[in-house]
Amino acid sequence: MKAKYRRLSVLLILVLLVSACLPALAEKAEEEHAPDIDLIMALDAAGGLAGPDGKPLRVHKAPSLEGRGNRSKGDPEPNYVGVLGYMALQNGWEVTRFSTFTQTPWELPWYEQVGEDEWKISGIIAHKTPVLVADQKTYEGIGYGLRGYLKVCRLDTFEVGWIDVQQFVTVAYWKLPLEEAYHYGSCIAVYRERSRFLPLDRVGRRGPLPDGIRVLVCDWKSSTRYPSKDKTNNPIMGILFRSSQASDSYYRTFLRFNPEDLTLIY
Repeated sequence: MKAKYRRLSVLLILVLLVSACLPALAEKAEEEHAPDIDLIMALDAAGGLAGPDGKPLRVHKAPSLEGRGNRSKGDPEPNYVGVLGYMALQNGWEVTRFSTFTQTPWELPWYEQVGEDEWKISGIIAHKTPVLVADQKTYEGIGYGLRGYLKVCRLDTFEVGWIDVQQFVTVAYWKLPLEEAYHYGSCIAVYRERSRFLPLDRVGRRGPLPDGIRVLVCDWKSSTRYPSKDKTNNPIMGILFRSSQASDSYYRTFLRFNPEDLTLIY
């Protein structure tokens, strides 16, 4: 009799475990089999486009290329033609300087070609906008990577124009975990204290922050100019602005955060 009750108890526990896991498994399966809307739109846009050789574009994703003219994977000159990618604010001065980073969407320049090697700004395009590359005019930049422009079809309006290659990425990094995302480009995260590792400043001092504060997370100069004093527990660099002046670049605080305390929102 005791063995029978023991078997029933085990069976009941198994039923409860399966019931608890089913919603999560169903959600994961749904995510894995969800249609790739960006790719569907890119394939639709490709019908009216041709590559620089006049042939139809071969639409594809190429996450290994990374974008921004980056040659970190050993490719001497990345070929972005036919690649589905995204607009992404370039890391560096233009976002880390101002306290207005919370004003979204971030706007990037949209160009038209006005000469053989001349472009001018003709509009704006939002950070995160999916684009399909139809042609590229790039050259060896000073220092690291390529510079120049990409001819793209923007998949929000299907308009064709040009973008700066430095503002093109091949991965929608804002959908990744924050620990991966910020290596691709700037992000906005909300701070809420969950770990036992308070934010760390440049000299190694820790201090509390109010929950709900927004942080500009980026990889800008992080490995050289502002290395973390605790790379294990506070690896992510974020910037807080202490000035209300939109044009004031002198009131920034560079802090290192524990990833458990940050939630990526943009």
